[in-house]
Amino acid sequence: RSASDGLIAWLGIMRDALSRVRDVMRAGAVFRIGQLKVSVPWRTVAAFHAALHETHPIPVAAGFEDNPNVEGGAWRSADGSDDVLVHLRFLAGTEDLPLHVHEYSDRLLTVTSGIGLFHYLPDADKLRELRSLVVEAGDAVLFTRGLIHTFTAPLGELTLLSYHAPFFEFNDSRQYTIPASVRQGRYVWTPGRLAAVSNQSAATTVALSA
Repeated sequence: RSASDGLIAWLGIMRDALSRVRDVMRAGAVFRIGQLKVSVPWRTVAAFHAALHETHPIPVAAGFEDNPNVEGGAWRSADGSDDVLVHLRFLAGTEDLPLHVHEYSDRLLTVTSGIGLFHYLPDADKLRELRSLVVEAGDAVLFTRGLIHTFTAPLGELTLLSYHAPFFEFNDSRQYTIPASVRQGRYVWTPGRLAAVSNQSAATTVALSA
């Protein structure tokens, strides 16, 4: 199977995963997804990510979500769909990507290498303290639009494949928003405490395989 076929297949898997949870998850709920099982010939998500770069080179630039320590680039499917796979790389020590929301897009992010933290607020109306999950290669996080969240990479470089449904160009104002509540410092967030974070904070597990 070519990486081009793999891209179409992977987008199909992501679409199915989102459709299966949209009916049961309220806006902003988080699902922790365990290690992904990937079919041959790639065997791992990291191998598929590398194959995409090799066979379908894309422009990659720093400044994703206005942060110079995060680079991004997008793979678009030949079927003309409005969802895409996005390459993301956080430089080691990145802890300053602001808390933000995606008001118009759902996301499914898969870690392809490294280790980091996914910080999120399960209920912005009732809670002020963020929850955090350790994420590492093979892990994935799925969430719907409207969730306050961010990633940090305190210990080393972190790379991800991020599924955007639908996709907005990186410079589009609809791509992400920093809520007023975040600008006002409403939420408690202590970056850099990777060792103290436990994945037990996740409430739901959803199986996903490719």
